[in-house]
Amino acid sequence: LQFPFSALGLHPGMAATFFMPIVAGQEAAFRLLLTGDKINGEEAQKLGLVSCVEDDSELVLPSAIEMAERIAAHPPVGIATTLATLRMHQDAAVGGLKAALVREADAQAACYATDELAQKVADTKAAIAAKGKTK
Repeated sequence: LQFPFSALGLHPGMAATFFMPIVAGQEAAFRLLLTGDKINGEEAQKLGLVSCVEDDSELVLPSAIEMAERIAAHPPVGIATTLATLRMHQDAAVGGLKAALVREADAQAACYATDELAQKVADTKAAIAAKGKTK
C-alpha cells in the first residue's frame, strides 16, 4: 500500500488527509502521506487500514465479496442507521468530510499547475516504459 501523492508533488486526495489520521493515527498519517513510503499488508492491518490480509492474492476478491454478502444479508435499516452513527464523529471533526474534500480539491488544483508535478509524472512514465510495463 502506498500514498505517493507528495512524492509526485501532488496534494493527497480521495479524503486521505481526513481519514488517515482517524484510522491510522496522526503519526502514521504524517509519515505515509508525506514520505510516500510503501507498506505491506501486515503493517497496513496493524495501522487499521485493512481489516484482513490474505496470503494468496487469488483469495482477496472472494474474501471481500463474502464479507459484503454477509453485510448485505442483514436488514438494510440496521446497516444504514449503524453506518450513520459510526460516521457521526467524522462530521464533527474540524469541519467534517465535506470540508476536507473541498480543501483537497483546491490544493490539488494548485499542484496541477506546477512544473514539478509535470516533471514527476513524465519521469514516472519514463521509468515504467523503461521497465517494459506500458502497452
